[in-house]
Amino acid sequence: MPPDLQPPEPWFRPDPSQAARLEREAAAEIGPGHELAGHTLTAITACSGCDRVIFQVDDGTFAIVHLTWTTRHEPDPWPATQRPGGYIALELLINDHSH
Repeated sequence: MPPDLQPPEPWFRPDPSQAARLEREAAAEIGPGHELAGHTLTAITACSGCDRVIFQVDDGTFAIVHLTWTTRHEPDPWPATQRPGGYIALELLINDHSH
């Protein structure tokens, strides 16, 4: 999501300290067998109604990650992850997200 656009509610852009906390938690949960293992993640959007966070991956793609907040490596397939095929697919997932 471009930095000048605001996501629809319940999504929000985390402030720098929130983003850092989300990135630390993702790094703690992602184990060696996870599809995001070894990647640097940057939190760009989070849902205030659940534990899903949209990260920009260091390869230029996006990942929607459902954090568990266990602060430790999770067994596969956790944390649950969706990898939309591009920005348009990501935008559709954001707009269709419900609780």
